[in-house]
Amino acid sequence: MSTHNSYKKRRELAVLSLETAPGVAATKKYTFGWLNKGLRSIPSIIENVSALGSDIMVNDSAIDVWHSEGPLGGKVTEDGFGLLANGMFNKITSISNGDSTYTHTLERDPSLPRKTFSFWDVRPANIRLFKSLYMDNLNLNIEVGDAGAWLECSTAFKGWKHQDIGSLTPPAYIAGEKEFTSRQVKLLIAANTAGLVNETTSKVRPRSVEFNFEESTTVDHYLGEVNDDPEFDSAPAVVKGSMVVKYRKTDFEDEYFTNAVHAMSFSAINGTSKIEVIGTKVRFREVTDSDGMDDTVIQTISFYFESDLANAGKDCVIKITNNLATFTV
Repeated sequence: MSTHNSYKKRRELAVLSLETAPGVAATKKYTFGWLNKGLRSIPSIIENVSALGSDIMVNDSAIDVWHSEGPLGGKVTEDGFGLLANGMFNKITSISNGDSTYTHTLERDPSLPRKTFSFWDVRPANIRLFKSLYMDNLNLNIEVGDAGAWLECSTAFKGWKHQDIGSLTPPAYIAGEKEFTSRQVKLLIAANTAGLVNETTSKVRPRSVEFNFEESTTVDHYLGEVNDDPEFDSAPAVVKGSMVVKYRKTDFEDEYFTNAVHAMSFSAINGTSKIEVIGTKVRFREVTDSDGMDDTVIQTISFYFESDLANAGKDCVIKITNNLATFTV
């Protein structure tokens, strides 16, 4: 037990690292500019309710197993989002563009294991190291509003119980790392990828867009687990999302009723930095009109990325362009 002065939570730092193997913290670290941070260790407390000649139900309790879980979110940067995206898309291919920038293509590869993270929660109270963290999901969203908006992302982790460590020198924020506002974001939808080139017909003007990349994780404890190092099982992968647009034409509902296939590209570009989400087989799942009698009618359109057998079974690919040669550890 230790004491410390009271402080504002914004003084805390979030430091991330991709692991070489689950539970093996890497030396290459990244300081994440966070807006939401809540990772914590959770003890599993079992209660003794054996009858001992009393009306009191619980006569003892014990901590048996542990795990950690919690959220992390912030504004999107090309480096930070690329790091997180590698937790959902385990294969990454990096190429040089010949101009001091690199493009990293992230996709799924069932022959490779999922990536895990180490997370250092750097606080004035203490420094907690969480290891073997799997991502439940990765959300990417923006809603323009009246004053514009930042592109943001968030995730939820599950992993091992934390360890208290004595000290850590956090890496400095990466110089020149970009963030993205609503004016730097673009959504294109067409019948196929060739149609995405013609922005006159493919560009959509949404008020908001949200993408949900999901591969939820279940904690799997085992007998004899004494090092608080459970294993984890993953659910099937899902990519879905939604957008809100003004009701200007019947195209979206017509294509919803016919279950039409679309190609979709969502991109954020700031200078030479770029983030792109690409799907070649996207279908609308629901189209709903607003009900306000005196409001401008809007439509909320949900969409789902399906496995495209004509594109090696891919549902989604993410491309990141930045100044880093590699995200690997």
